[in-house]
Amino acid sequence: MATKPSKPRKTTSTKQGAQQKSTVTSIGQGSNVAETGNRAFQPADHKPSGDQRIEEEIRIRAYELFEQRGRLEGFHDEDWARAEAEVLAKYRRDKTA
Repeated sequence: MATKPSKPRKTTSTKQGAQQKSTVTSIGQGSNVAETGNRAFQPADHKPSGDQRIEEEIRIRAYELFEQRGRLEGFHDEDWARAEAEVLAKYRRDKTA
């Protein structure tokens, strides 16, 4: 008895040629809300600690430096170190004033 070759099922949820979005999170992105800095998903009563606020400011400043450099890749360590120095100096200055 010969079997009939099976045809792929057609579904209404996908269109031909359409690409589906990837839901894979890269290793560097992390999945912890505190790590990603995405405040939209944090509970209302959650307040970041001082260290988390400082790290967030460093992250933002490092990105600003990256943009000032013209989004040139390969200098993330330098941008992070400069941002860290600037933000920590600001907190030291505020603390002594």
